[in-house]
Amino acid sequence: MLPASSRFSPLPVLGVCLALAACDTRDPVPQERGPGAAEFQAPTQARTLQPAGPPLRCADDGWTTYAHDAARTGTSAGCLFGPLRASWTFAPKQVDGTPSHAARVVATADGVFATGGIGPTPTIWRLNPATGAIVWRYVTMADATRDGWPTLAPGKVMLIDDGVYSIDAQTGHGHRGEFDAWGESLTDGERLYAENNRYWDGYGLSVSAFDLEARKLWRRDYQALVRFYTPPDVGGVAMADGRLVHAAQHGPLATTGLSAFDPGSSERVWRIAVSPQSSPSIADGLVFTVESSKGEAIDRLAARSLADGTLAWERETADAHGPAPLLARGMVIVHARKSVTAYDRRTGAPAWSTQLPRTADAVQSATTMAAAEGSGTLVVLSGRTIHLLDLTDGRERSSLEVAPHAKRLEGPVVAGGAVYVVADGMLVRFEDAAVRDASLRASLQ
Repeated sequence: MLPASSRFSPLPVLGVCLALAACDTRDPVPQERGPGAAEFQAPTQARTLQPAGPPLRCADDGWTTYAHDAARTGTSAGCLFGPLRASWTFAPKQVDGTPSHAARVVATADGVFATGGIGPTPTIWRLNPATGAIVWRYVTMADATRDGWPTLAPGKVMLIDDGVYSIDAQTGHGHRGEFDAWGESLTDGERLYAENNRYWDGYGLSVSAFDLEARKLWRRDYQALVRFYTPPDVGGVAMADGRLVHAAQHGPLATTGLSAFDPGSSERVWRIAVSPQSSPSIADGLVFTVESSKGEAIDRLAARSLADGTLAWERETADAHGPAPLLARGMVIVHARKSVTAYDRRTGAPAWSTQLPRTADAVQSATTMAAAEGSGTLVVLSGRTIHLLDLTDGRERSSLEVAPHAKRLEGPVVAGGAVYVVADGMLVRFEDAAVRDASLRASLQ
């Protein structure tokens, strides 16, 4: 066990819910085979390296959307040192006799919001972060979930999954603003920005702005040439410094490209005719994507100016399709087919590489990495195992097998001293014992 008192200072922001189970425990809807050890086999703990260096400070800034924030950094202020241990599971395998699953999760100190499906119907559950008990459940009544990530806005849970949904975060009451829309979303606190990456019966492929009641404000990059068309699921949206970046992956259609917009007016600022192969992320005035050009046989990790789209640097990278490049400690990090590789954000110079194959699907929503800035650690999912790597050099600090027979492990989310992962449709919360004990001591002082 890591002696917390000698490794980092008390946690000034970390929520008491992590230690004292002081959150809302209402359960007005039936428990969907709710949390409990019966759904989880205790993980096998592997090696652990103790962190060295000056005292660290940890905070619970939540994880409120895909890749943590609107810039898609994939990095929280939390701490994970390892070893980790499971605290609860949520496994909605059968709801009213219908096969069901959890798929994605976002979390704050007082609420965990899981999305998934009851059969093919997109569904959102609010869970108690201390116990995993159901607080409320919202069933969209749509019929074609693609396991979308929710976005937390002030007082709202927003979802783009077979429609555009606005749900009250406290009561679970909500409504649909549009139908037949799928893709990433983000918020600036006043508006929701979202892509639609599938054209069925609703509007075509596009990027749009909505108010927080799911009413459309504007729509750009619109493409409705081919109905019932689902392009490669590797694009997305990111926003920072007054620019909304859309990596439009529309296959062979003319609207495929990388663009930046003024999010208020919807005016296009610049456009680059490349084929995005990942969701974008933004830091230090640069946009990072995995991209390719027509006729290229290999993808490139590219850094472009947020101001005008000009290329700053690029590096060939094989099979890193899908999720947004992760940004932490001056590096940009991608998880490719064979390894996790970090590059200097400014120059593109290689920083380190660790051989851990990516085993999740090559789509933007199936993330496999999450950084805990407070402890300088990187969560990497590979096969059935959670790995904690040192952000400085990629060395493994700790690892554990989530479940002996898990086939699909993805979507890690770090909040405070906990990490949430989804294994075969089951949400599992792991906590770091050192962070939990420090939080308890701080709360009792």
